[in-house]
Amino acid sequence: MGVDISGLNPQIVGERPQKPDWEKATEYEKEMYFNSVHLYHTDNPGVYFRSNWWGWRPIHAIADMAIRLVGLPFETNNWGSNDGGGLKTQEECNQLADAIDLFMELNNANMFDSEDTFYLCLGSWSDSTGGFIDKNIQDELNRDYPPGTIMYRGVVASNGKLVFSSHSAPLYHITNFTTFLRKCGGFEIW
Repeated sequence: MGVDISGLNPQIVGERPQKPDWEKATEYEKEMYFNSVHLYHTDNPGVYFRSNWWGWRPIHAIADMAIRLVGLPFETNNWGSNDGGGLKTQEECNQLADAIDLFMELNNANMFDSEDTFYLCLGSWSDSTGGFIDKNIQDELNRDYPPGTIMYRGVVASNGKLVFSSHSAPLYHITNFTTFLRKCGGFEIW
């Protein structure tokens, strides 16, 4: 589960591939359709952006901090649900993309590689395998790193294990969102 974000007036290159007749299509034709849809989305980044909630919440927080940083008049309270919130114009989206770029430049903590990750502490933690951790350890971590704490790497818990905030977004995902913003013509979150 997560967010599906649709561009309101995206810049389009080419035509969206037509779905084959699923009952008659061969496996090869189905695979070719999915490959062509992937290429269409790659060529048209303003059409659609998606994220699971674990990745969207940090991006939403980055947007909020960037909005405050440059004093944009945008309200994002309804961006945490699938009810159509968003921005309505390309101008607003460009302003937000510029603000996010500035925020990331000022707060990147050496985030240069696409896999470098922005972690937002919201009370849920996982170990290096992605598994959740013991409640007592989680309570200790939540005292040491209260909700809203930003991190760029994991920490060693009192039991000696490397742990990470479960809410995270790698740099490439944040960059994909700003690319989407620059091409979407406004957006709605569903």
